Amino acid sequence: MPRSSQDPNANPAAALQTKFRVVPRKSYSERMSETRAEIRRIMKESLREITGDQNASMRWPSYWKDIVVKYKVVIEGWPYEEVPFRNLSDVSNLQRLELLLKGWQEKTIYFRRISDAEFAVMSAQQATYGEQEQ
Repeated sequence: MPRSSQDPNANPAAALQTKFRVVPRKSYSERMSETRAEIRRIMKESLREITGDQNASMRWPSYWKDIVVKYKVVIEGWPYEEVPFRNLSDVSNLQRLELLLKGWQEKTIYFRRISDAEFAVMSAQQATYGEQEQ
């Protein structure tokens, strides 16, 4: 007599597969992508909030010009020793991304307005650094 498809003992392997499909474990790369996406979302939201510009978005290659110069804001609290300051796509370690995500969520990493005096000092440093690179 053929077993019914509703009989739980009909195919134990199928029952296990169903369990795993219902709650799949995310791959490392999926977790990396989701963490990056969440950091980007928080950063964009924070930047738009502090600048009042609803079109503002983070520009990694032109951070100085498009963020600091344009809006007079900087990122504070970045854990430079653990995570180099670079595009999140270039951070290939989930623990480092999770460190950044936790910082943005807990607001230990955040955008901060800078004064004209701070901007002048930073501009001088940027000019000196730029000259050394040439």
